[in-house]
Amino acid sequence: MPHILVVEDEEHLAFGIKFNLEAEGFTVTIAGDGQTALGLLDQQPVDLVVLDLMLPGMSGYAVCETIRTRGSDVPVVMLTARTLVEDRIRGFDAGTDVYLQKPFDLDELISIVRNLLARRSRTTRTTTPPHEPSLPVSPAATYRFGGAEVNFDTWEARAQGLPVRLTNLEMKLLRYFVEHEGKVVSRNELLERVWGMARPPATRTIDTFMLNLRKYFESDPSHPVHFLSVRGMGYRFVGRQRGKAPADEEPA
Repeated sequence: MPHILVVEDEEHLAFGIKFNLEAEGFTVTIAGDGQTALGLLDQQPVDLVVLDLMLPGMSGYAVCETIRTRGSDVPVVMLTARTLVEDRIRGFDAGTDVYLQKPFDLDELISIVRNLLARRSRTTRTTTPPHEPSLPVSPAATYRFGGAEVNFDTWEARAQGLPVRLTNLEMKLLRYFVEHEGKVVSRNELLERVWGMARPPATRTIDTFMLNLRKYFESDPSHPVHFLSVRGMGYRFVGRQRGKAPADEEPA
């Protein structure tokens, strides 16, 4: 039975979330602040974290960054009343998987939780042995394109010989593109498969992440050759291939 940690200092909201998640069959533990949450993560296995942004003493951003710094890839759903794009970007940069704005629908939260846990379970079950890599990479899981090198085992990346620090979601997004190299993937597909959103909202989040990947890995981000936009469709990743892009592909 999946164990979910709810980090929320508003008791009525925390217990409301706990009640509804337990009704779905999950085991739920509540923490009222970030330090307590980090202590609980050290003491017991947790499959997913529901994390409020505004916490006493330590913000949700700091909690999430600490979780990622410790090397954990546990899914994190960040809850916040903040509406600015800059706040969402900061949340994703901190390593959150889904940024859910208050007030939210409990059915939506439960759907997100289910999808993130299912994705985590699929990733665990489909981990292939070393002699059958799931990516078109070497046994060391290192993938190279252009002047970039990415190791999906250690989650380290380099571009033009220099280290590139990717957030948790940026690495997941890059891996998804590599796994689907040459194929056009829609924004909704990315939100569902990478972010775990069952009902993708209208958002420009993907575009922001694409700009980041181009900034990190393209020689000229304004004229990308690896991370291409396909007008009206989505995006296409071109790794080792070369050649002129079709007419419906454009930089932005």
